[in-house]
Amino acid sequence: MFSLDAPLQPAIDGFVDPENGEQQHTTHLNNVVIQIHRNTSIQQLIQLLGVHLTHTQDKRRSRATLLLAEVLTRLPDLKLNGETTHLLLTFFVERLKDGPSLAPCLKALTALLTLHAAIVSRDDTWDVVDALFALSPPIATLGQSLRKQCFELLRVVLRLSSSTATPLQARVLMEGFLTAMTGEKDPRNLLLCLNLASELLGAFAVDADLIRSFFDTTSCYFPITFRPPPNDPYGITSEQLVAALRAVFVAQDAMAKHVLPMVLEKLTRTTVPEMVVDMLDTLGFCCTRYPLNRLLTQFTPVATALYRYILHGENHVVIQTASATLRTVARAVSPPSKLPGMQALAWTKFVVFVVEQAMGDVRANAMDSMVSLRAATVLTGVASESAAGFSYVLETSLAYLLAQCSDAVASEAALACVVGLLDCINVDVDHTTPPLRPYVASIQTTLVHCLDDAAASSSNHRAQRLCVQGLCKLLLRPPSPLLDDAAVHALLDLWIHVVLSHPSADVRAEAAAALRATATKSTLFAQLVLARCLPPLMAVVASPQPEVASGRSAAALLKDVLAVVTQLANNEPTICTALLLPLCRLALGDDTTTPRHEYAGDVMAAVAAIVRGSTARVACMDFCVLAAGDVDASPVRLLVTTLVTRVRHGAADDDIQPFINPTADILGLVMQYASPPAQIALVLQVLSLFLTMDVTPLRSDATLAHLQLMPLLASTLYSSGAALPAIASELPTLLPRLFQLAQRPAPSHPVAHAAVTGALKSIAALLNAMPDDTLLQHYLDHLTSTAAPAGDDSYSIAYIVQDTTQPMATRLTALQIYLFATKAVVLRAHATYVPVMMTFLWSLLAADDLKLHVAQGFQLLLDDFPDLLTPACHATISPVHRQRTFTMVFPLMTASPPGTINMEKRVATLLVIAHTPQTILLPYLPDIVPLVVDALNLKVAPYAALLSHPALVIFKMCLREDLRMVQAYFSTLFPGLLWQCQHSPSAKDRMAALECVGSLASTKYELIHPYKESVIKSLLGPLDDRKRVVRQLAAKIRNQWSIL
Repeated sequence: MFSLDAPLQPAIDGFVDPENGEQQHTTHLNNVVIQIHRNTSIQQLIQLLGVHLTHTQDKRRSRATLLLAEVLTRLPDLKLNGETTHLLLTFFVERLKDGPSLAPCLKALTALLTLHAAIVSRDDTWDVVDALFALSPPIATLGQSLRKQCFELLRVVLRLSSSTATPLQARVLMEGFLTAMTGEKDPRNLLLCLNLASELLGAFAVDADLIRSFFDTTSCYFPITFRPPPNDPYGITSEQLVAALRAVFVAQDAMAKHVLPMVLEKLTRTTVPEMVVDMLDTLGFCCTRYPLNRLLTQFTPVATALYRYILHGENHVVIQTASATLRTVARAVSPPSKLPGMQALAWTKFVVFVVEQAMGDVRANAMDSMVSLRAATVLTGVASESAAGFSYVLETSLAYLLAQCSDAVASEAALACVVGLLDCINVDVDHTTPPLRPYVASIQTTLVHCLDDAAASSSNHRAQRLCVQGLCKLLLRPPSPLLDDAAVHALLDLWIHVVLSHPSADVRAEAAAALRATATKSTLFAQLVLARCLPPLMAVVASPQPEVASGRSAAALLKDVLAVVTQLANNEPTICTALLLPLCRLALGDDTTTPRHEYAGDVMAAVAAIVRGSTARVACMDFCVLAAGDVDASPVRLLVTTLVTRVRHGAADDDIQPFINPTADILGLVMQYASPPAQIALVLQVLSLFLTMDVTPLRSDATLAHLQLMPLLASTLYSSGAALPAIASELPTLLPRLFQLAQRPAPSHPVAHAAVTGALKSIAALLNAMPDDTLLQHYLDHLTSTAAPAGDDSYSIAYIVQDTTQPMATRLTALQIYLFATKAVVLRAHATYVPVMMTFLWSLLAADDLKLHVAQGFQLLLDDFPDLLTPACHATISPVHRQRTFTMVFPLMTASPPGTINMEKRVATLLVIAHTPQTILLPYLPDIVPLVVDALNLKVAPYAALLSHPALVIFKMCLREDLRMVQAYFSTLFPGLLWQCQHSPSAKDRMAALECVGSLASTKYELIHPYKESVIKSLLGPLDDRKRVVRQLAAKIRNQWSIL
């Protein structure tokens, strides 16, 4: 290491000595630099270097010069005066003649001109230039690194003297640079040279001869075909070289007369798609940067070339690039322009020429021919770039295209062209006189007639779809409406007619999409759709009848209309709020005058879908509860009270069941996504009703009819976390009833089962969200206490679970309550009760009569429910609950004596591990791998099905982390994985096992060779798997092993 007080001469001698190693050289260099920086002048350094600078040994002389260069480079604040700088520059310029010292001299000169430019005279700078160009051998013959140093030094000179150089000096610099650049092939140097060339062209006035020289020197690299090697350390890309070369081409306007003919000429001789794409892109790049007066003679040849590639190109990338270039050039010649006269001439030579060519080909060929279709893309390309282009294309082509729309053969292709032109309407610029205005009426009339004619033929559905698309674009794309009110009304009526009666599902879908787009365009259009389109749709919903024209039954028609209504409501809030109550009333009917809807289930499913699709709009969710600010007039109130009334009057199941699940979904969604006031209003309304009414499912003597209503209460409570303070006073009454319902004997009827499950989940939701107060502690004690009750106290849940005198059904019911409660407490990471509850569950894994149920219950603990205990349900969820569960369960497993670890404990442990973040597991992987290997080989039901998925999840994680940790288990691992490939119950797990087998193929061959034959043979089984994706993957993995 270097020392601040080390003497200077030994450090100099040590650096100059070529026999020393790189580390010693670095140490000595650091000593010299720190000494010069502290108190030694550059003159003293030169004196001490004297004998080395004139040494007869090339390496010593070169290293002495390098030491000076390093000092000048590393000390940017080195104090030098003008005389010293002049002497140093003169020395290094003279020393350039010494071949071994060339590289350090170039480095030193670059440092002097860069860091001390203010005190370097102009004459000294040009002496450097003269010396560079007088090098022997010349720059072009030097090595790559030396050439690069020379070019970097020339760039420094250019940036110093660009404003002070005389014309003669500038010419010398440019000619010398071009001579040095000639023949450059290294991409690192070439990128530097091209950048320097564009800087030179931009810095100095250049005559025609020099322009030609620059073009001749650089054009030989066009087009760039460089492809960097893999893992290129220099980072030079083809894109960088292409950009640098194009910058040279456009650095001077006078380059245009050389560049464009060259590109066009190479285009005629090139067939490689990549090169053609580069040339076409270069054409577009140059045409947008040269002034129009430089391009007038080239516009027609450019248009001809682009048109040829669009019309007759065979590669789709080339065609797309030619089309993009055509649009670019069309935009460049479009008005307004700084040179209006030139612009008009350029417009004629390019836009008029190419449009006339395209229309000539369209007229000369069938409309549906490839030539006509590609010519049409030229028309739309020109029309899409400017208002002037759009106007000209409409003027020259629209009348012919509209006439072709009436031709039975050409109509589809012509309609596609018309729709393509309508796509060119600029949606962002509202023109004072829109280009399309004179043609609106004729376009609308033609499209409507074509739609009617095609519908009459009932054959060309694509043409009808194009008509609908065109009418929709005509209405919606212009920033300001071009259609009057009558025309808009006619279009809406037409689309409704298509939706209701057209025989083609594709055309109906297109019309429905047009309605949706219209409804979302503006508030005015939304009101129009609501006023004109919803009444006929709702009439069909109210009384669906078979539709003869479209051949649909009443049920099919209703299904389609409800889908349209749902889409409209999900895209526009005003339609959503206008539909909810009428749809609910239609579905429910009136018990006195109107029966429930024949397809009430479908209508209610649509209502639920509308609410589900509106979750992002708080106003729509609030409307479900607070319609117009009136809780009693809300859809939720209507649904809940009607269902309660029907249960009270003993209505048939058909009048209740179709409404229960959709209403429960609506209640849950409102509780999740509505505003806090709406959530509070809903939970208060529902809870007060269920705690006081005579048909509540919370009564101990509730019948099946009463239990039908439980999903309504449960779905409200699942997401009541945010509104819990509002019902805190009701919890002492509510929770006992929920526990009572949850402890009903194992129900066999689906309605009773759903009610008990709802009670279990409701308990979990409330225990998770309740504040940590005495009430929560009371119920957690009631859950976890294992002591016998005193006096008349009720039995605790944990006591019932472990009480062998209780009926098995009662114990299993209590176990379910305990599992749901444990899940709620684990998620909220309760410091006191989580260890107690997890330890109790672990102890139950040793109970012969319960252990399998408990092991299966761990899946419930760890899986996520879509409707319960999620962030959307306002649940309290600790971000580290999975980590804490692992840190509690895994030590219990490892601390158990080997003889006490039964299969159920393995199942529970592996389930926990599979749900634990990988970073937590890393220190424990050596202990986990044996468990996983054993689980993969387990074939005993039901444990094989329970362990298959978690074992594969963990094993894939082990493979990602370190393949070597499983190598010691290959003898038992391969049989287990191959068995899973064929017998795992889930197709995803069979695919996961196959992926693991494929990953093992990357192991060292000598390790897996003993198993190759058995793997190939065993993979014949998955080749006959019932799932195609499994068969495909098995074939791929088997091939992978076969070629090892």
